[in-house]
Amino acid sequence: MRGSIRLAITACAALATLAFVGSAWADYTPSLYVTALNNAPGKPSTMVLGHVQAATDDATYKDTIYAPVGYRVSLNQRLGLKIGDVSARFILRNSGNMETDVNGLVKVDDPAAHLSDACAPGQHAAVWRLSVAVAQTPVVIYLYVDPITSGPEALFASGKIQFCLEGPPGTPPGAQLLFAFFSIKNVFTNPPNTTDRLWRATFTPFTAGTATPNPAGTTEGQAVVPGRVSLSLTVKRLKHGVVLLQGRLFVDRAGFPNATVELYSPGKSLAVGSGKTNRSGRFTIRKKIKRKTRFSAEVIFIGDLASCPAMPLPEAPQGCKTATRSFAIATTYVLAKPRK
Repeated sequence: MRGSIRLAITACAALATLAFVGSAWADYTPSLYVTALNNAPGKPSTMVLGHVQAATDDATYKDTIYAPVGYRVSLNQRLGLKIGDVSARFILRNSGNMETDVNGLVKVDDPAAHLSDACAPGQHAAVWRLSVAVAQTPVVIYLYVDPITSGPEALFASGKIQFCLEGPPGTPPGAQLLFAFFSIKNVFTNPPNTTDRLWRATFTPFTAGTATPNPAGTTEGQAVVPGRVSLSLTVKRLKHGVVLLQGRLFVDRAGFPNATVELYSPGKSLAVGSGKTNRSGRFTIRKKIKRKTRFSAEVIFIGDLASCPAMPLPEAPQGCKTATRSFAIATTYVLAKPRK
């Protein structure tokens, strides 16, 4: 992917917000979004994990995210190492429901310092510290991370990430999370096959207007990461400096429609062109150039699924309420030359 991982996080957050606004949600139905920046089998991948919910939802107390069977989970990073970025939006209940966007970092913390944390007491393989400032108030969220090798969870998961939120009663501005996307680098290695990968999460709300968790209100969200994604890009020269950038997007060996393809040139952070894939996944973008120019095509797609692919977990008494599919793919640069 182009540039920094933060650009991908920002794109995911923007797309997820649009997808969420366009859906009809129930009273408490957060969504899990998972985007792999590299889908290649058996290869390490930076993962972008997202939690999205509506302003009308109850505040969330706890998330538990499960990585599917087949992923390798490496948790030997040194203390203090930055392993990711975060982009989030909060609604400030004590400030007229004003919304505010924040950015921050994810760093490795010391598990020995968190043995008695109320969110997830006990020894963990790793603890990550997610830090942001909301309305000039520091907000720190600890993520408790463990590989899964035995027990009932090992039937569907290879790793688990848990974290808790304070909710409006716990912060001076009454900050309630609307969405958070955070990247995790050098931790996950993709499964060795090309089958779809089903991530799962349970979401537990607070009882409305209180600081008391409501376990009976726990719901599940599922997120599909396609096991095979490919994107091609070729150049066709026309007269008068016009070139056609053409290609095709495949997801799970089928042409993928209605995805936005953006063009980038080296050294530019903003897209220099865009187009949509048709029913067979093909796209064409017309550009006029004066000199040799290199172009790369990129797709970041986030969308909702009509139903959950798998039966809900028993830990979610309200069942599975939301399901999403996300992927990211970019081509190498191709050289376009103007034709007089």
